[in-house]
Amino acid sequence: MTGAPTPLLVLDVVGLTPALLAHMPRLTRLARGGSHAALDTVLPAVTCAAQSTYLTGTLPAEHGIVGNGWYFRELGDVLLWRQHNGLVAG
Repeated sequence: MTGAPTPLLVLDVVGLTPALLAHMPRLTRLARGGSHAALDTVLPAVTCAAQSTYLTGTLPAEHGIVGNGWYFRELGDVLLWRQHNGLVAG
């Protein structure tokens, strides 16, 4: 048996780019304090699609989340932020 698991911190900062880190000294120090991995963008570049990609390790075409809302035919409207974990396949 190996030792205790290594702690993992994942920060999901919407719209953050490497150039913007110059304006965030504390976040920059945090990133330099340990190992980190660069993440490429996900298309469509919306929160739910990106978070589902990070969670499952699959692309939107595979996990099925391609937006931040769902179209409800009975209402004739798109309602945002109605996703449920059971909808994410992957």
